[in-house]
Amino acid sequence: MAETAPPGVWRWAGCAAGVVLAAASWGAGALPRPNLHVLWPGVAAWSASGGSPLLATVSLLAMALLVVAWWRLRDADVPVRWWWVTVALWFAPLVAAMPLYSRDLYSYAAQGLLWDQGLSPYDHAVRELDSPWRDSTAPTWLDSATPYGPVWLLLARAVASVSGELWVALLLLRLLAVVGVVVMAWAVPDVARRLGWSPVRAMWLGVAVPLVGAHFVGGAHNDALMVAAVLGGLALALRGRLAVACVVIALGAMVKVTAVIALPFVAVLWARHVATARASGTGDPAYARWSDVVRAGALTALCAGVPMVLGGVVTGLGFSWLNPTGTPGKNEQWTSLPTSVGIAVGAVGHLLGHDEWRETGIATARLVALAVLALLLVLVWLAAVKPADTRGLAGDVADPEARLRPVRGIAWAMLAVVVLAPVFLGWYYLWMLPLFAVSLGALWQPRLERPLAVVATVVCFATLPEGYSLGLTTTAVGVPFALVVLVLLLRRGLRTARRTDWRHLLDLDRPLVRQPGSTATTDPSGPSGSSSARSR
Repeated sequence: MAETAPPGVWRWAGCAAGVVLAAASWGAGALPRPNLHVLWPGVAAWSASGGSPLLATVSLLAMALLVVAWWRLRDADVPVRWWWVTVALWFAPLVAAMPLYSRDLYSYAAQGLLWDQGLSPYDHAVRELDSPWRDSTAPTWLDSATPYGPVWLLLARAVASVSGELWVALLLLRLLAVVGVVVMAWAVPDVARRLGWSPVRAMWLGVAVPLVGAHFVGGAHNDALMVAAVLGGLALALRGRLAVACVVIALGAMVKVTAVIALPFVAVLWARHVATARASGTGDPAYARWSDVVRAGALTALCAGVPMVLGGVVTGLGFSWLNPTGTPGKNEQWTSLPTSVGIAVGAVGHLLGHDEWRETGIATARLVALAVLALLLVLVWLAAVKPADTRGLAGDVADPEARLRPVRGIAWAMLAVVVLAPVFLGWYYLWMLPLFAVSLGALWQPRLERPLAVVATVVCFATLPEGYSLGLTTTAVGVPFALVVLVLLLRRGLRTARRTDWRHLLDLDRPLVRQPGSTATTDPSGPSGSSSARSR
């Protein structure tokens, strides 16, 4: 597809799309005064309930053009620097846009001002704010405590304290998100290169994807800083600066606690670093023993825990941000797999005259999902610390697997969180997409790159420019679709379970999952098992 026109043509097409999207946002985005009703695309210049249906249509077409330009450049033969310029051309216009695809930017400003007025955002809600900024906040956040960490609240408070006007606060908060995108644009190709993967393909999937422009620049979500901290920490860890990497990721967790998922995998990198240092000069392969893992885990916990404790103590905000379970759970959309199961249970209950089944079904499904998530996270971590079964794989595919697995493990762990979380919002997909982008490698790129990109494309259109999620109006179609996905996931999980070496689950010299078609447990001392186990 990329051969139909020179890359420069699609670069400028995407730039034009970004400019049009930014201009249209002033009538179709999340305006300071919330619309009375959902702003659907249409042809009317303006709606009596607020916003421009015509500009909403224009926004939709602009996003479609940006997505087409991105797909056309998938196989473009260009250097990383070319992608840096392209990303700047595509997304820089959105700095001047109204908030897009979400109203969270208004709540960020309001929560920062709340603390600036002396009220802790963990103990008080935006409704108590003595400012007209309160009227721009989404209803979800008016009576809810913030789920964000102390570093983010410090930044939001600083912005609020120097911003006399709301638009100034919105701009400064968006510039913080842009800093996150800039760090991502540096870290993604750097990490990919150090892992032996293509930095250009990583840039295409992990940074240039229109979802980054839509939600990290247009929506200015603080997730941009969290993801940037994880990727920046990995770049430092792969340089051997593991203590600093833990501190950086801890700072990201104090923006949004999701970043802590990366820390156990950084401990894997640290354990391998210790094992490599021990084996240096001996000619033996660098094995990570349990003693190495325990030592690395303790160092990781120390280096990350100290700044987290200081953040809670110095700011006086405490540690309630470590359990942000309140507000997200209030969002009931089928786009969350466990919530979709609960909605299905509620539909059956409605037919049988038991409308109370819905609430119980959703709560139960979410509880079960959390238990499954805990188990999956442990197994994903074990798969990362143990070697891969590389029998039957070519050397150029098998050799990089040792470096790729811990980072890819973070991506799989983030994916598990996204799939099993009580709620799914479009920008959550960016928690793991850049991590997959840097760690696909030759083994997984043919299997995952296109599906990941297809889902990213769909998510670009899953929310209206003003922030209304289409998951709220597509339940009748979405729930059956989610149930089919659940069946497919269960089927895949059972197949993987059959190939899992449960007998040697804690043996760090044996692969966790055998290659498809393999029936015998890998013997690390055998002819084939030796190369497999030592490929770490």
